[in-house]
Amino acid sequence: MSGISLKNKNFIDGMRLFEEDRKVDPDFVLDTLKEAIAKTYQKHIDAPEAMVRVEIEKNEMHVYHQLIVVNDDTDTFDETLDILLSEAKKLNPDAKEGDIIEQEVDFKEIGRTSINVAKQMLKQRIKEYEKQRVYDEYKDKEYELISGIIKTIEEKFILVDIKNTIGILLKSEQIPGETYREGQSIKCIIKEVSKNSKGSQVVLSRADAIFVKRLFEREVPEIAQGLVEIKAIAREAGERTKMAVYSRNDDVDAIGACIGPRGSRVQAVIGEIKGEKVDVFEWNDDIGELVKNALAPAEVKACFYANELTDPNLTEEQIEDYEKYNRRPLVVVVDDDKLSVAIGKRGKNAKLAVKLTNRKIDIKTQTEIDELGLNVDELVASFRADHVRIAKEKEQKKFLELQEEAARRKAEFEEELAASDTGFDETTLEEMEENHVEEVVEIPSENLAEVTKEETPVEEVSEEKVEEVPEVKEEEKVEVAPVEKPKKEPRKPLTPKPEYKSKFEDFADASKKEEAKPETKRRKKKDDEDRRVRAEDLEKKEYDEKFKPVYSDEELEEIEAQEMEEEENSWINDDDIDFDEYEDYYKED
Repeated sequence: MSGISLKNKNFIDGMRLFEEDRKVDPDFVLDTLKEAIAKTYQKHIDAPEAMVRVEIEKNEMHVYHQLIVVNDDTDTFDETLDILLSEAKKLNPDAKEGDIIEQEVDFKEIGRTSINVAKQMLKQRIKEYEKQRVYDEYKDKEYELISGIIKTIEEKFILVDIKNTIGILLKSEQIPGETYREGQSIKCIIKEVSKNSKGSQVVLSRADAIFVKRLFEREVPEIAQGLVEIKAIAREAGERTKMAVYSRNDDVDAIGACIGPRGSRVQAVIGEIKGEKVDVFEWNDDIGELVKNALAPAEVKACFYANELTDPNLTEEQIEDYEKYNRRPLVVVVDDDKLSVAIGKRGKNAKLAVKLTNRKIDIKTQTEIDELGLNVDELVASFRADHVRIAKEKEQKKFLELQEEAARRKAEFEEELAASDTGFDETTLEEMEENHVEEVVEIPSENLAEVTKEETPVEEVSEEKVEEVPEVKEEEKVEVAPVEKPKKEPRKPLTPKPEYKSKFEDFADASKKEEAKPETKRRKKKDDEDRRVRAEDLEKKEYDEKFKPVYSDEELEEIEAQEMEEEENSWINDDDIDFDEYEDYYKED
């Protein structure tokens, strides 16, 4: 029975579409197709538990219904699951009870309705695959900067084509007053990735403060390298952005690095956010100084904690809760004429300061503080003392964490050391040490004599050897004649034997001959006469008295004492030297 041909052009084009356009693995499509065909056949025979195997070979698909061989006398026979042994032997003579017999199915007998079911199942599985693929790809990329092309512009959202999917840019995530057009390339951040029954949804944003942070990270190399850190950022999209930066290197100016040469870096960011104002200032761990910087350009006179007088709605329970998380509300005092500047247009400046510090800030004028009868100096001093206490607690907490980490690592190391079996214990090591000592102490007597002999000084041995060697006279060497072997040829007349000369004597004679060579006269140069005249003039030249050194009496006494000391310490005055012995030695020679 021939299978279903897969050489159809529409099928091949569909597979290519899944692979290229929709980024679906072809193997996944084929596996899903097999599963859909098997489900369709089970539904066609109304047997969900029936075993069906789908095989694809050489662009053809074959469907097999698998049946279990049972005894002919069985009472629980099901034609959709079982086959009798007698019937099985007709198909396979070697069949026995319990075997599986496959019967190929003519898929053309399956109705059109069942085929549509397989089609819908295939579509559903591919959608689930795409949904999971998009979710897995973008879930780990949240708050990352990405570029896309605008595909569709609607009243409440914009569809942006990003890699492998379509992102949605909601109206609330757009920069107010910014215009868009289809086909325009824009930059956004991935704010949220969700998965629901309709599919995976990637929400984009251009109004979030992280968008400006990512732009600065792209424009400022010092931030990308970790030399400069953006500690806090707050933004009112379309209005203003405040950013606190901190330099990890004393040689790097954090604010200057973000602004760039002639403001080139900050201007590039401002151009991307359509002229929005950006304030960059130095981060400070002191919350009071940080609030002053955040409220710029307003000038802050004092900053302290809020209490029942400054905020009647503030209870003691709320104060304890705020202190627990280090978020106690603050009161900022400004001049009466600077209140509007501190609050800002539509309260934007104060809102940005609250977002940046993550605290509630109450801005009051000097007049309001005087009416309440508050002692600002005492409140500021208490605020400073509390700030110091909090800083010490943080340092102590950090120190304890480091100690715990060190103890944990030490315990892990000891566990690993205990787990590794070296094969030695304390008893074994003691035995090894005892054996080692015995080997060193017990030395045989014979070896000991040899060792003692080897340790004899070299000078004594050399003297003994010199005494035992007999002296050889030069005359005896000359008188000894070599023994001649008898020869068959007649002897030649004897010639006077030359005197014996050693190689050393020949070498000495040769050196004497070389010394006896007449000296070659050197050609006089023209300048020799002039040099001789200059030397004679120099000898005859008399120096004036002013060139002679002049010493004081103390210096002369010191020089005379030094000469006497050198004469006394001279080797000539050494009593151990026997000059008579040297004279006798030279007389003998």
